[in-house]
Formats: sequence, C-alpha cells, structure tokens
Amino acid sequence: MHERLYPASITKIMTVLLGVENADLDETVTMSHDAVFSIELGASHIALDEGEQISMEQALMAAMLPSANEACNGIAEHISGSVTAFVELMNKRAVEAGALNTTFANANGLSDPRHLTTAYDMAMITQAAVQNPQFRRIFGTSHYVIAPTNKQVETRYLWAEHKMFGSGRYEYDGVIGGKTGYTRASGNTLVTLAQRGERELIVVAIRSLNQAVYTDTAALLDYGFNQFNESSIIMPAVTAANLDGTSGETKLLEDADRQVQEINIARLLHKNISPSDVRVDYTLLNPGEPTAQLQVHMQIGGGSNLMYSDLGTALVEIPVRVSAGSVALNIFSIGIKTLLVLVGIAFGLRWFFKSRQAVRRKRGYRLNPERVRMPLR
Repeated sequence: MHERLYPASITKIMTVLLGVENADLDETVTMSHDAVFSIELGASHIALDEGEQISMEQALMAAMLPSANEACNGIAEHISGSVTAFVELMNKRAVEAGALNTTFANANGLSDPRHLTTAYDMAMITQAAVQNPQFRRIFGTSHYVIAPTNKQVETRYLWAEHKMFGSGRYEYDGVIGGKTGYTRASGNTLVTLAQRGERELIVVAIRSLNQAVYTDTAALLDYGFNQFNESSIIMPAVTAANLDGTSGETKLLEDADRQVQEINIARLLHKNISPSDVRVDYTLLNPGEPTAQLQVHMQIGGGSNLMYSDLGTALVEIPVRVSAGSVALNIFSIGIKTLLVLVGIAFGLRWFFKSRQAVRRKRGYRLNPERVRMPLR
C-alpha cells in the first residue's frame, strides 16, 4: 500500500484536478510545438496539432477518457506557463491531499525514474479530487465529442478506456468514475470509484498484470461493500500515555475529557474488528490557546490481516477550561510585564529631563555680546 511505484496515466487524475481548480472550462487552450511533439512515440494521443485551439473542458476530457498525453501538456502550459512549473504545482497539491510519498515529474505519467507514487497516495489524491463537482463529472464520463477545430475538420469521438463502466467488458454495478494507466515500467494501473447507497469506495491497483487489474479491483470492491460496516470509534480519555505533549498540556485537557469522549468519528471496519480494537492517540497542535486543536490518530492495535491498520487522522476542536492556577499565573505574568514597562518609561523620562537641564546650564555659560559692558579707561 505504501510501496513507491510508477503510476502511469492515473497521474492524469491530478492533472485534471488542477485543471478544474485553476481554470474555467470555457478557456481556450492553444497547443504549442513542445506540447504536441515532446511525447514519446507510441504514447496515447488524439492527434492535436501545433497551434490547435480547444476548450479547457475538451482538453480535460481528452486527458481523462482516451488518456491523451499531449492534451496534458497543453493543460500544464496553459495553467502554469510550462510543464516544469506545473509539476511543482502538482507536487504541492499532492501534499495538501495527504499524498506524502509522491513525486511527480511530468503531467501525463509517461515513464520517468523520478515519477513515483503509492496506492495509498493515489487514493488520497482521488478522494480530494472527487470532492470537486466538475472533476467528478469528468471522472464519470464514458464518452465525449470534440467538434471540428481551427486545425481539424473532423469530429473527434472520445471513449473512456475504463472497462468497468456500464456496458464495459468488466462492468461492475455502482462504478461511477475511474482512470486507467499503462507503461512497460508500471504495468497496468487503475483507479476506480464505486458507490452503493451512501457508501463510496476508491480502489487503486498498481503494477497489475493484464486484465487482472479489473478482476482484482472487482474483488476488492466486493470485499469493501460486503465485509465492512461503518463504526463509531471510541474516544478514550486524554492521558500522558496517549497525548503527544507536556504534562502541563495533559493536565489542561483533563477538564475536557467529557467533550473528547463525546466526539463521534466514524470509520469503516471489518465485521470481525471491534471499535474497541482501535488505538487512539492525540496530538495537541496549539498549546496555550483557549480552544484546543487535537489531531486524533487512529490505528488498529497489533495490526490486522483483515484490513489496513492505519485508519488515518481527524482534527477536532475543544474549548479548554483554564485552571485557576493558570489564570493567576497569567495575571501575575501580565503584572510583571506592565511593571517593567512602567519602570522603563520612568527611567526614560528621568533621562530626558536631566538632559534638558544640562543643556540649559550649558547655554547659561555662553556670553551674550549685547549684555557685556566693557570697563572705561
């Protein structure tokens, strides 16, 4: 799950996400010479030509459905001015999505030894992406039409390569989005979003063999839908053993224990795993503030062969009641600081008035020619 591997064209999930986040869909993308001719021989494309103009929506659909690599370059140059600058944006957005073991080197996923991700990271990126309604629509589109352009007189018909959509060879009930990928270095890669009722699952397969990428994905979706229940995680009291902080912070949060234990955080757990099997640790992110920001990290104690152990983190805010001793200490500290300021002002005024008196004395010793009387001889 956390092994760094080549993602191939599932990279385009990030490219399309940045497209919908940083441009209007009716903006015009003009294909440059480098965008068209920099892709390697045999790479997927829709025969866009240098100087050809298409809308941003058309470019995004071309990247997502038939996996057009030159369209990705056009998107990157339109948004950031160059593919290199766009890659920096991709890596920044990956971190924001929680993908901490991903390094993108291009916008389309073509082979590059620096271009690596993990199944977990791609799931995190996809989870962030599907929150965007425009991305979600593009991700779930199975066919699209591009009308003739300034360089192409024929209509282009685009079809999604994902075979688990309706009427696909590996059709799966509930699939509402997905992206395929393949290079010799990566093998088959696949990201799939499926929904049943209110539950949505994301499955990421990397370095799979041939069509097993679809059968493996179907098996994982069956497992997720049939063997898991949504459970409320039990929040334990804050103690020195489960709080990453000082003893003073632990003491400060003791009064908030009831509020902590009333927090409801839900996670999907295998039917044979109890919420009591989940270990919870806290990290106080803002010591000394009246509202405590607690990062809650959840993990299945002792690991499990039924599901992944790391259940992720959640951020909660809890009003903290400051103790009387802390209030007294703060008042004393403020009083000391105020006293020091007043002493400083007093010494400053004393120095100022002494300086003025010294200047006046000095002036009194100077001779005034109009008042000096010369003795008569």
